[in-house]
Amino acid sequence: MAHHVPLDVDDVIEGVVDHLLHVSYDERTVLRLTSTGDGGESVTAVGKALFGVQPGESLRLRGSWAHHLRYGRQFRAERCERTVPADERAIRLYLASGMIRGIGPALAAAIVDTFREQTLKVIDAEPERLLNVHNIGEIRLGRIMAAWQEQKAIAEIMMFLQQLGITPGLAVKIYTTYADTDDDPIDVVRRSPYRLCRDVYGVGFVNADKIALAVGVPKHSEERLQAALLHELDQAGGQGHCHLPVHVLLARTRQLLSDDDPATAEILDDVVLRHALQTLSGQGEVVTERLPLPVMDGTDAVADTEIALLARRHRDETQLAWHVRRLLGSSPALADLADWGQRLTALTTAETAGLTEEQYQAIHTALTRSLSVLTGGPGCGKTHTLRTLVEVADEAGAVVALAAPTGKAARRLEETCGQAAMTVHRLIRPPDGDSLFDHASILETADLVVIDETSMLDLALARKLFAAVREGCHLVLVGDTDQLPSVGPGCVLRDLLEVDAIPRTRLTKVFRQHDDSAAIVINAYRILRGDLPEDDPRAFWNRPIPGAEDIAQRVVELVCDVMPKHLEVRAEDIQVLCPGKKNLAGMTDLNLRLQQRLNPPADHKPQHFHDGCAFRLGDRVQQVRNNPHRGDTGVFNGSSGTVTGVDVEAHQLTVTFPGGETATYPFTDLDELVHAYALTVHRSQGSEYPYVVIPMINAAGMMLLQRNLLYTAVTRARDGVMLIGQREAVERAVANNRTQRRNTALTHRITHTATLPPRPQTPNGQLAWD
Repeated sequence: MAHHVPLDVDDVIEGVVDHLLHVSYDERTVLRLTSTGDGGESVTAVGKALFGVQPGESLRLRGSWAHHLRYGRQFRAERCERTVPADERAIRLYLASGMIRGIGPALAAAIVDTFREQTLKVIDAEPERLLNVHNIGEIRLGRIMAAWQEQKAIAEIMMFLQQLGITPGLAVKIYTTYADTDDDPIDVVRRSPYRLCRDVYGVGFVNADKIALAVGVPKHSEERLQAALLHELDQAGGQGHCHLPVHVLLARTRQLLSDDDPATAEILDDVVLRHALQTLSGQGEVVTERLPLPVMDGTDAVADTEIALLARRHRDETQLAWHVRRLLGSSPALADLADWGQRLTALTTAETAGLTEEQYQAIHTALTRSLSVLTGGPGCGKTHTLRTLVEVADEAGAVVALAAPTGKAARRLEETCGQAAMTVHRLIRPPDGDSLFDHASILETADLVVIDETSMLDLALARKLFAAVREGCHLVLVGDTDQLPSVGPGCVLRDLLEVDAIPRTRLTKVFRQHDDSAAIVINAYRILRGDLPEDDPRAFWNRPIPGAEDIAQRVVELVCDVMPKHLEVRAEDIQVLCPGKKNLAGMTDLNLRLQQRLNPPADHKPQHFHDGCAFRLGDRVQQVRNNPHRGDTGVFNGSSGTVTGVDVEAHQLTVTFPGGETATYPFTDLDELVHAYALTVHRSQGSEYPYVVIPMINAAGMMLLQRNLLYTAVTRARDGVMLIGQREAVERAVANNRTQRRNTALTHRITHTATLPPRPQTPNGQLAWD
């Protein structure tokens, strides 16, 4: 066991970061730094205060020296300040690091060789002298000057924010958010800090509040109370809720703002908080209303409840309800196209014959009703049903459109039905201009739209989908209600199934029990019944390991060595799925470990550190939020790809997605990506992988160790599952069927409207809500 032996305390060292050695899941950073003092010794520095630093930066560290019994002498940094590079070597490393766009290692060496220790002064005060350096012309000089001014502005923000504990990455985000606007970033930070919550992705209320209090915003200010209320409603959305009961919202806001100051209690009185909520309502940012909604007590009781929700979620929920009623009330165009019962009865080919009564009913309903739902678990024949539905519709001359929430799910649907499928985002938002495959008019002409993996549809995406489907078109929603609900707010599939007027078919007969992967299906249903999964030498392996560190190490061995060797598969065919992000053997920790084995650093692999994580050429990554403006046609939450370019001089990397589409990410936008060697189970929804490794640890907690989470993880695998970890964690997950019910009002809004309201229109005749 290693111990730290303190040497001196309250020491100060200055130097230039050579490279990062290690960044762990708890943000503990280890780096090598060359001291700018006498001798320029190489120092190992360690500490959370170093999180987010970049190679080439000049630092002043305060802390103490210690001796690690294994790694030797180290500087344990308690505080970290950025400084201006002082000597020639520091300047050379700073410029070569790529922090100034347009200057790479070779050009940095040429500039410093020319101007020596006066380099930074020349760039700042006499930039035209750079034209004397080989390979610098007017165009490149302009780029360097623009990048230099940007770095100076960012440095000013960093100097102001670092004393508040705000990470350098967020300081850069703040600058870039306002760089192309009329707002001065420093002015926003000093005068309107709570704007950062809304404008800058990743800042959040806690950081904005820390800044606000530091610049003198009073604790009792109306702006602060409003920001706290909005934060709690936004956080509720992150937990899947569309609204909060007002009494819950006020209680959570009080808890957020409570501190040891006796004066704080006065500003957290119900009357004061309700006034702030009313102000937000008057400004159109929040909607409050009373609705008869289910009581969250495990019963079927309903009570008149005062709720509050963000205006955009109220818009999504009310408009989705309107469009559901619109489609239910429309005349199905295909109903009279053919005698569907006769066509289905006449099926004789091996691919389409042998329909069960449930499958027959599902297809017949889809072809005769304008809106229907098809549900069922793995191996129950959804694939056969969908393939038959599409074939019968095609033979009758109907135009069919297929889509799913993620790219992987769309590709599986395409393989199932033998016809082109796309993501829901692309179905409802065609690419601009010409493309090799222009689907701009598909929804205008489609007679039948099939959406697979509907359990993944959140409220906002479902609203856009329903709004885009024309009257007369048939919309078929396919999904598994036992899987996890959507990552975003809402529980759309469940809510729709609670509307009696919507036709639905649930497939219950299980077919897939005789091939090598049958154990996956069998164990999935065992989990649903509350039984523990059983070992099967062909496709399901259950390996108990007691310790979290041992579990993490074993996962890496399985993915990198054992499974590729014994199963003759590639590591890329194995996906690690974790209950959560944090702790040992969580997603963040395992991504760092797997990256180190599967894609270690090398001289030929450019990389960039963002918030302590190295994004390296060849990395597997996944998009974590919707960005319709990224790439040619947008990149959406859940899209997975590979880093195929890291341009240190241009400050950007390129990700290539399946199908060959690429997207460019400025370094400041890398919080849109996570590494995908390991994913949370939630992030795997809609995907299928040849093999899945599921590490289970008690530290994940009861909120994550749930039956539907383990069921979802197991059903992501096609050929094999390796369930590894603490047996108690597996037992807890299987036994825990108390999934948290989400606060939604969609069912009420659909069923408790006496008549379909008039179609809202704008002056140009378009739907006002679309």
